[in-house]
Amino acid sequence: MGDGVIVERLAGRIGSKALIREINEAFVLDVVRRRGTTSRAEITSVTGLSPATVTGISAQLVRDGLLRETDVLRGTGGRPARLLELGTDAVVAAGVRLSRESVEVALVDLRGDVIATVTEALPATDPDAAADGIAAAVTALLGRHQGSMLRGVSVALSGVVDRPRGVVRHSGALGWQDVPFAALVADRLESRVVIDSLVNSFATGLLLLDPDLAERDVIVFSVGASLGASLLVDGRIHRGYRGGAGGFAHSAIGTRAGGAVCHCGNVGCLETTSSVWGLRRELEARGSADLSSPAAADVLRGGGAMLGTAIANAAKMFGPERVVLVLAEEVAATPFEDGCRDALAGEYAFGDGVSPEVVSVPADSDTFARGAGYDMIGELFSAEHAG
Repeated sequence: MGDGVIVERLAGRIGSKALIREINEAFVLDVVRRRGTTSRAEITSVTGLSPATVTGISAQLVRDGLLRETDVLRGTGGRPARLLELGTDAVVAAGVRLSRESVEVALVDLRGDVIATVTEALPATDPDAAADGIAAAVTALLGRHQGSMLRGVSVALSGVVDRPRGVVRHSGALGWQDVPFAALVADRLESRVVIDSLVNSFATGLLLLDPDLAERDVIVFSVGASLGASLLVDGRIHRGYRGGAGGFAHSAIGTRAGGAVCHCGNVGCLETTSSVWGLRRELEARGSADLSSPAAADVLRGGGAMLGTAIANAAKMFGPERVVLVLAEEVAATPFEDGCRDALAGEYAFGDGVSPEVVSVPADSDTFARGAGYDMIGELFSAEHAG
């Protein structure tokens, strides 16, 4: 069934011409995005839309700067036709990585390319100060690109995030609980703002940079100041009810009795044994603070083993093709990673399911910000976000 047929049925049910046009625009843009450079005739064939509809929509998208005409296609038997490709400068999104120490902003164009970045120190981590810092950084960066229209701002931060409502449900790294942060930033920038977890933004960046992840089932686990997970189902992020999917940091392996107190208020959370925050706290209790010292090896391996067991539990339930470990510098290529991989492999030693491929990648800050920006730009190519 062509996409145009789906749209026509939807039109009869919803009765909104404006909504149908937005959906059709998303279909047209997505075809051009996937094909790079294409003709109006090819768009018509792929989407099932009428030639007149494609002509009208593409003309408006060219006027808006979302598409631009490029090389001439000849030999079609009629009048030479101009090919279409994505515009590059007219529309941008701001991807923001928020941490305790800084605000990193990347302007991303329609192709997902970063055209400018800036990093500013964050003097305080209360929500108002963080929103002020984001607004100042985004405004300064846009001031250097006067010809670009801001599509919106996507903020990535550590914690459990209710994306549809724009609420940070809990962030141990920032010390926040039930903060309506999207609204705070939107009030300052007068722009559309969405928020998401760091790991979801990183996964979005991976989807952009690694086409091999498209249409695959993958779990991305991040290990930094906090723990996070992102579930990719058929190459799409599954966020769950109120953003709860992937919130495994505050689950427990075995009994909680006697476990360390977590910043969420519970005891025995995986966060206390396997995050960089938890590892450092355990090491400090033993009289040291250096995760790179030989004395830290046992703490690192034990924390990694706990994480590997938790990953295996999640993987057996979900059955992913691949597990991606996004590791902060403090734990990458250390006994932590060895302990994690060994425990994960051990859980599959007796034929209990099919062990997923395990890949490690560094926690590159640019991918967080870029992924956040691509998340916002990506809405233009998805009919799910229309209306």
